[in-house]
Amino acid sequence: TLDGRVTHEPTGRSRDYGDLVEVAATIPVAEEPPLKDPADYRILGRRLPRIDTPEKVDGSKVFGMDIQVPGMAVACVERSPVLGGALRTFDGGEAQASPGVRAVVRVPSGVAVVADDTWSALEARKKLRAEWDPGVIGELSAEGLDRYLRQRVEERGAVARDDGEVEGALRRAVTRVEADYQVPYLAHATMEPMICTVWVTDDGTVEVWAPTQNATNTQRAAAEVAGVPPEQVTVHAIPMGGGFGRRSQVDFVREAAEVSMAVGGPIKVVWSREDDTRGGYFRPASYQRFRAGLGADGMPVAWHHRVVAPSIFHQMRPGALDRANGVDGDAVGGAASLPYGIPNLKVEFTRAELDVPLWFWRAVGHSTNGFTTESFLDEVAVAAGADPAEYRHRLLSDHPRHLGVLERALEASNWGATLPQGVGRGVSVHESFGSFVAQVAEVSVEGGRPRVHRVVVAVDCGQNINPDTIEAQMDSCVAYGLSAALWGDVTFENGRVVQGNFDTYPVVRISDMPRVETHIVASRDL
Repeated sequence: TLDGRVTHEPTGRSRDYGDLVEVAATIPVAEEPPLKDPADYRILGRRLPRIDTPEKVDGSKVFGMDIQVPGMAVACVERSPVLGGALRTFDGGEAQASPGVRAVVRVPSGVAVVADDTWSALEARKKLRAEWDPGVIGELSAEGLDRYLRQRVEERGAVARDDGEVEGALRRAVTRVEADYQVPYLAHATMEPMICTVWVTDDGTVEVWAPTQNATNTQRAAAEVAGVPPEQVTVHAIPMGGGFGRRSQVDFVREAAEVSMAVGGPIKVVWSREDDTRGGYFRPASYQRFRAGLGADGMPVAWHHRVVAPSIFHQMRPGALDRANGVDGDAVGGAASLPYGIPNLKVEFTRAELDVPLWFWRAVGHSTNGFTTESFLDEVAVAAGADPAEYRHRLLSDHPRHLGVLERALEASNWGATLPQGVGRGVSVHESFGSFVAQVAEVSVEGGRPRVHRVVVAVDCGQNINPDTIEAQMDSCVAYGLSAALWGDVTFENGRVVQGNFDTYPVVRISDMPRVETHIVASRDL
């Protein structure tokens, strides 16, 4: 077998795999079929270029903004400035009279301005006069949110993990360490804001052009709006200008179908950057309290971690947490599975009762808990007077894959070597969704804020398919993590999101990006 064909060597006759599928399906399969020896791999582990890279570089790749359909109009929707608010009344007369405007129509999400092109729709939308009911979060503010979360962290939560007897171990500890951490709501900030083109035709068929992470729900949403069976909806799933979880939601698809229904033709609904930052879904905010107790040898004998956060799963399926004893497994991801060898360990979860719309943002709970648990372990190591890398090494003796990436990162970064004046070094280890990663960062403080110069990454993600893809993923993880750590913050004032474009919601730019060196740990683990 070679290159997708089965060849009979004595005669040279060959057939494609596809030609043999039906016959192959009749052949019994061994319970434990032998795997190919890695020494015989011809493709796995090779640096193969992505076939779509040239199109992305020269601009010929077709994304959501590039879709063109005959007779298509472009719409921009004015939505409630307060998430969850409802439209009372509007005056669209001035917008309707603007150049290039074809229609101003009310839709469930707000008021759509339909025009010949994007600029005309955006400019005319500014002339709308609308009044809104603020909804349930109309008084939400950054100060109120902070006060509420601080109150809730004082309460006991649902138990996600309970090893040993934490309170007794804390009382007997030689040294106590305590710290609180708070992480904010975050927007997905995809490079391409939400966009979707839909054509609901008079004969009951529907076509959707969507950069989506969820084609099935895209089809269902369009079918529900059009009132037709899903099989009458054709979804063209086009490349995404970033997804990060946001494009697995289908609100932007549903809205485009509603506008198409309202005007009776093909419509491309374009979200501005401000629409995208203020009117979508967010990574949950979180407030976390840690307590640790150290023995006479400086090693931790007790660890108590309480997480307060709103729950994505509760918003998706109210009552779901009741069936899980009150614990949102995602909200405690990476906390309840803490790998360090601490004999008395307890993790609690308290659901914050907030109505800000939530959705999955990359690793979600791991993105907050990886930061908080590793930061607090550093504080514990400082209290013990220990080297943070050696401290982790001693606590990970029962976790070889964590140890493997830690040791590789320390070796590759030359941990312990003298650094330039003013430059510090930090280390972290975390496992998420079956991948194990350790990082060593070299950091200084410039102008009062951190500057990351170099990040050494060691990753064990199981079977290495393409090193280039793994390295690209690690680059993006560093970029996204730094964006969140240094600048990411969605705040509210009178229920309105304060941030809008990249001037108030920055992401890492080239001048801020450190050098990233990725080292892949050989592994065949799943």
